[in-house]
Amino acid sequence: MSLADAVSALHAHNRIVVACHEAPDGDALGSLVGCGRALRAAGWDVVLWAPGEAPLPADYAWLGYDDLVRVAPDDLTERLLLAVDCGSALRLGRDGDALVARAAASINLDHHADNTRFAEINIVDAEAACATVLCLRLLRLLGLPLADATAEALYVGIVTDTGRFMFSNTNAEAHAAAAELIAQGVEPDAVFRHLYEGKPAARVRLLARALATLDLRADGRLAVACITIDDLERSGADEADSEGVIDHLRAINGVEVAAVIREPRAGGGTLKKVSLRSAQPDVDVARIAHVGGGGGHAMAAGFAMEADFAHVIDLIETEFARA
Repeated sequence: MSLADAVSALHAHNRIVVACHEAPDGDALGSLVGCGRALRAAGWDVVLWAPGEAPLPADYAWLGYDDLVRVAPDDLTERLLLAVDCGSALRLGRDGDALVARAAASINLDHHADNTRFAEINIVDAEAACATVLCLRLLRLLGLPLADATAEALYVGIVTDTGRFMFSNTNAEAHAAAAELIAQGVEPDAVFRHLYEGKPAARVRLLARALATLDLRADGRLAVACITIDDLERSGADEADSEGVIDHLRAINGVEVAAVIREPRAGGGTLKKVSLRSAQPDVDVARIAHVGGGGGHAMAAGFAMEADFAHVIDLIETEFARA
């Protein structure tokens, strides 16, 4: 399948729902908001769906959440589903496969190498820096103008998923896309202030509690930190406030893999969600995540499982030794 197939499908369906994955990051929300609102402005009847129950991350609230719904629309059977930045249907929720099957048609626009190709039309490019780059390609092919808000949202996705252009997924297309969006009116300094300054004190308190659990293993090559529900309560933080903790672990001298294990409030203390980052191109953290039932990229991946912290840490350490 090609982007031309996606364009044909979009022209054949005036009513669509654009969806990102649960617990969305900057790339997911940037793709959702940027692509969805551009299609809406061009005349499509668009529902923007960010699945899940946890609060959406405050870091990106300035993009505007008022028109985002948290559950699939009742008229899904009458809408084309455009899923952005979703490695599998299950990233839409536990009944993701059934939801995709219910949609009038489906497009899967993603950059994860382990994408399950769950839609009727699958546009998966693992060489793309992020999903927002793919959204930009689609909007160009549709011939749609980029309003200020659309360009800004897409720029957020590029900046965050490339780690401010520092991660190994940063390529020439990412820089060219960023330059194109800046030419459209995006102000990089304003985006930076929104994303990386003015943080709530609760986030700093949570960071302090997380870093206090730092556990260096495998002769300092594996760094692990844990966040409990109690940590969230005592710091007054939301679950999304844990974003960024892993970057501090990854920056430690000698660390090859960083892992943050957290207890989501909805999991009742038994569920653990794990984020993994590699600091070495030859260490594939997606392989570790697959063992835990998750997935992702070679340099950034994650999984979730019902277990205690000790069991999860042992699993990560064992699989890291095999990497």
